Amino acid sequence: MWNLNVSSLLLGVFLFSSCLSLILAAEEECEVCRNEECSPPTGCVAGQIGDRCGCCQICARSEEELCDLGARFKYGQCGENLDCVKRKDGARKEATCQCQVKDMVCGSDGLTYPTICSLNEETLRRGEPDKYNPQLTIANWGPCNEGPHIITPPKDITGPLGANLTLSCEVKGFPAPVITWKFVSVEEKTISLPSDNQGVSIQMRGGPEPLMVTGYAQIASLDPSYTGVYHCIASNSEGTAYAFAKVGVYKNEF
Repeated sequence: MWNLNVSSLLLGVFLFSSCLSLILAAEEECEVCRNEECSPPTGCVAGQIGDRCGCCQICARSEEELCDLGARFKYGQCGENLDCVKRKDGARKEATCQCQVKDMVCGSDGLTYPTICSLNEETLRRGEPDKYNPQLTIANWGPCNEGPHIITPPKDITGPLGANLTLSCEVKGFPAPVITWKFVSVEEKTISLPSDNQGVSIQMRGGPEPLMVTGYAQIASLDPSYTGVYHCIASNSEGTAYAFAKVGVYKNEF
């Protein structure tokens, strides 16, 4: 009885596999090519490639899109200057189109593109150039020079007497901006930070994203002398940006 069940199970698996193979073979069978019946693809930001049967033109897969590593056609092939690379994240064995050159480029429109492939895709997305839509080209390799933009300004904060507080200021620009701080007390006295007051420390680090820096003003053991307005000042060769936050203190009754 047990042998009969095993035999039936194996037969079922064999029949299922055979049917699946026939279905896949039918899907992959190519009909006679009639180019006149091909619909021209539109909106192809990564260029065009031949379809699975080599008959009609279809849109190539663009940067970061899923692509086919093996012979079986599921997603499609990557466009020019793109490689199909297996993903390192996630459990599924998928691959995405990755630019062959990872360097940033500065476009003639004054915008920084993460890769040359991104710039090429934007060029195709804009369509045929004219006097209102000039041709997008590479101005230079590397980021465009850009004045500071404060992405995340410091926020107003009030803390209890003796608390430790931190103000942060995230800035984007190129060359990398330098962040400085100024403190204006309630008596309207202006102090450049850091000063000789050991209760306030100033730090700066790169990130959290490319072309960004973050500045910190850290206050130890908050007391009324630290209440006022703290100014974040970001500067580079292209300009200066400002933001500020108010700091207050209250007495903890508990």
